[in-house]
Amino acid sequence: MQPSEPVSPARFAARMAALGPWPGQGTPVCVAVSGGADSMALAILARGWRRDVTGLVVDHGLRAESRLEAEQTVARLARLGMPARLLALEGLARGPRMAERARRMRYQALLAACRDLGALDLLVAHHAGDQAETVLMRQQAASGDDGLAAMAVATDMADVRLVRPLLGVGKAALYATVRAAGVDWVEDPSNSDLRTARARARHALAADSSLAGTLLADAGQAGQARKARDMQDAHWLAAHARFHPGGWVVLPPGLAPPRLLSALIRVVGGRDYAPAREAVAALAARPRAATLAGVALMPWREGQWLVAREEAGLALPMAAAPGAIWDRRFVLSAPPLPPGWCVGAAGPVAAWWPQGRGRSCWPARLLRTLPALWHDGQVKAVPHMGLRAREPFAAHAVFMNQPPHPVLDCAVFGGAGHDQAARLA
Repeated sequence: MQPSEPVSPARFAARMAALGPWPGQGTPVCVAVSGGADSMALAILARGWRRDVTGLVVDHGLRAESRLEAEQTVARLARLGMPARLLALEGLARGPRMAERARRMRYQALLAACRDLGALDLLVAHHAGDQAETVLMRQQAASGDDGLAAMAVATDMADVRLVRPLLGVGKAALYATVRAAGVDWVEDPSNSDLRTARARARHALAADSSLAGTLLADAGQAGQARKARDMQDAHWLAAHARFHPGGWVVLPPGLAPPRLLSALIRVVGGRDYAPAREAVAALAARPRAATLAGVALMPWREGQWLVAREEAGLALPMAAAPGAIWDRRFVLSAPPLPPGWCVGAAGPVAAWWPQGRGRSCWPARLLRTLPALWHDGQVKAVPHMGLRAREPFAAHAVFMNQPPHPVLDCAVFGGAGHDQAARLA
């Protein structure tokens, strides 16, 4: 099959079967649809694959026409027989690291919509060209062996699986798919803005027809090696690390191998990116009390170490509402709370520790960083320590520890994923 031919429904269904199992009827699979040709092709293929699919369309609000384009996309999905939700981002302003902030907010909105719908899987339309661009950008940034694996075919997030079934499909095949279906799409002018790193990578690949294939082959090999390292790390964590739902980790006297220590620091700190490799390697080689990337390493009992959130870096208090995310790590599960209730750090232990209870085995430095419900300047609940609010409407509030990234990706990278997907092109 030539790359310029449409992706066939049968081939797409076979690819999805290989990425299963999938939920039964009644549980939707969500599809992120920007309105561009790539995501519209994915929507067309997903709609032919199963009935229970729902489109999620995000309006960033950064261009005057973005709202109209989002509404047009929702209407186009309706004509395909696919229900859709329009998700409008609020608070995204132009300025430094705008692309990074937009991406983070977009995925927060997409994953929140999946939870609301009860969806366990989110399909996104990254294709072979996107993958080659990602590898090239990471090579240029010297991001290391893990980074060269680029995007995973499937990644287990906290409660939603992110799936990229088109990673091996060329863009020409996706254009052919939407044209064959008679479906219109939106062209985003920012895709050709050479001020962005991705657009420059795309331009470089267009100038060298053989480079993309080489990059994809490199990604496949790096992906297989990354999966092997992840398996080894998973065994190490199971044998040596203890995770507390309050957001800290207990490690043995030697701390952890540098790769794992870096991942743990990123997760405990609620960061998108790993800390500096040189700093992590130095700590792994000579364990000592230190702070790094919003995380404190503290010696504890019997030579063990605590990897905990640095108190000075905690997020400010915020209004308490169901689904509120505090410090990028804790999601509040509670019924609607009256005005005046807030989520923030528990603070000084003496102010809220229950009378008559013995001292905690955990240092006060950790307990002060726990998420708490506040009202009228007082701590009303610290669920992780069993302190519940007396008010009936808040008595069952809990904080779920859901950092933006897992310690290990639990992902399918490269290798067979790319080879099988390539047959779709």
